[in-house]
Amino acid sequence: MSSRDGDPQPNDPSSSDALAAFVRGPLADDYEHTERLIENVNHHIRTPLTVILGHVDLWLGQDHDFPAELQDSLATVARAGWRVRDVGVAICDLIKVTSIQPDTAEAVQVWELVTNEAAAVRDRAANRGIEILVDGDRTARCLANPSRLQRALKELLDNALTYAPHRSTVRAVVTAAPSSVQITVTDEGEGIEPLDRERLLRPFERGTHLRQPLDGLGMGLALASAVAASHGGRLSLAEGPGGGLQASLELPLEPGAGGD
Repeated sequence: MSSRDGDPQPNDPSSSDALAAFVRGPLADDYEHTERLIENVNHHIRTPLTVILGHVDLWLGQDHDFPAELQDSLATVARAGWRVRDVGVAICDLIKVTSIQPDTAEAVQVWELVTNEAAAVRDRAANRGIEILVDGDRTARCLANPSRLQRALKELLDNALTYAPHRSTVRAVVTAAPSSVQITVTDEGEGIEPLDRERLLRPFERGTHLRQPLDGLGMGLALASAVAASHGGRLSLAEGPGGGLQASLELPLEPGAGGD
């Protein structure tokens, strides 16, 4: 097994823990406050960065007789700027998925949602000879914010496809219980070391898998976990039946009923 969603560089657990606690705190229950916060992040961070990056791209795109050192420096500024902008987008996404606007929960046909998301990534999977199988309870339903639940499932499927080996199978199984619905996504990759599983559910935590995208932020599993928590559920990681990672998204039948 190996760590996933990540880079071998060390992380500061206190910072990711603080952000995770922040998005699960009282702010998550104040939708208007959350919207204002996102607007402020966009206005004070993303907008100025867009202006800076626009000017840098303008200089780089023109036929200037700049010294090579200056061109390299401008390219470095552009890469760093886009990275910071991506971080800002990720933070806004994380805050937004944890704040569910009142009266947006509705009855979701879970099987239909899973099959639709699986279909959306089937071409990507086929390019690497990966088969996506959907199985389980076709009648399972739960009360949830459909766009948030769709985002969580997208992140789980994306994570599975990133680390699944060529010519393997990714399975998405829907299971209904008296008080909850569970969506389990399993791949046949190397999995995640037990000691890393809880850590990789925190924002910006990255592992050491060789297939980890170099530009990844370590946010996919954290976003899925935040969506589950905002509905009173949870995301758990375990070893799959034949190895690989098994990510189980468990949601109560009614939002906010249950969870840890």
